[in-house]
Amino acid sequence: MSAMQSRIAIWLDRRIPAARRFKLNHRTIFIFPSRFGGLYLFLCLGLFLLGTNYQNNLMILLCYFLISLFLINLLAAYFNFSNLDIQLGKVQNSFAGDNIQVPIWFNHRDKESHGKIHLSFWRHREKTSVDLDALANPAFIALACPQRGRLPLPRVTFSSYFPLGLYRCWTHLAFQSDIVVYPKPVRCPIRLENKSDEQEQHHASVSVKGHDDFDTLAPYKQGEPLYHVAWKQVAKGQGMLSKQFSHETGASGWLMMPKVASENLELTLSQLCYQVMELSRKNQRFGLDLGNSKIAPDSGNDHQKNCLIALALYGKRG
Repeated sequence: MSAMQSRIAIWLDRRIPAARRFKLNHRTIFIFPSRFGGLYLFLCLGLFLLGTNYQNNLMILLCYFLISLFLINLLAAYFNFSNLDIQLGKVQNSFAGDNIQVPIWFNHRDKESHGKIHLSFWRHREKTSVDLDALANPAFIALACPQRGRLPLPRVTFSSYFPLGLYRCWTHLAFQSDIVVYPKPVRCPIRLENKSDEQEQHHASVSVKGHDDFDTLAPYKQGEPLYHVAWKQVAKGQGMLSKQFSHETGASGWLMMPKVASENLELTLSQLCYQVMELSRKNQRFGLDLGNSKIAPDSGNDHQKNCLIALALYGKRG
């Protein structure tokens, strides 16, 4: 980023602070004649010079009409663009090397806006166009995830040339986001270790609620399926009892962060990421020990997400 771009970025941070939702107004909208608008003004200037030189009132009248149309287009372009509410949708975390789709929602405030809106990340050439007359929310912009860690969302540039293309209305919006990029999974053997002080606990099988083997009887609760009711006990007059089932899970272990050189750190984290994904897919209990932080053995989607975030932010400041 050049010195001029850094100054512009600081100025934008003061003028348009980051938020989840924006209502466009005079503080967030910039407007300037487009290239076509510049040629249009050059034509008006030529008509004015010719009309005054040859004292042709019709030519001067045509020039005044075109200038009036140019000024009316300024107001029409601004009011059409300022009628938008723009909001960031939910952005899913991703893996290093992948692209994430950033959802943008458009809403109209008073009257419907028209024309096309062009979206792009600030200082990026790739653009996405949205037709407001046939809007299908949300619109998506692809963002590359080059490396693990927290991914700051660049400012998104929205621009419009409605109605006649004489003016370009645009804005640079910074959306508040908390995107985490996980390490890219690298296939490797799964290495689960048992800590010595917890060896007996991890060698024991863990019984959790399931549908495999009959475990015990419990009072029937409203809403439980009728096929769980112990009808034999009902026939004996013992009341409504529900059968409880369980299944055995294997012993849990720990994924350990080994001591590695700095050049092998990313590979090690990628291998741990693969092991977290595989163990979670098998619904197996495991813990994660990264030395400076530990996540107790557990299973499920929330546990998997916590482990992946810990791997993504390992060694990152803040």
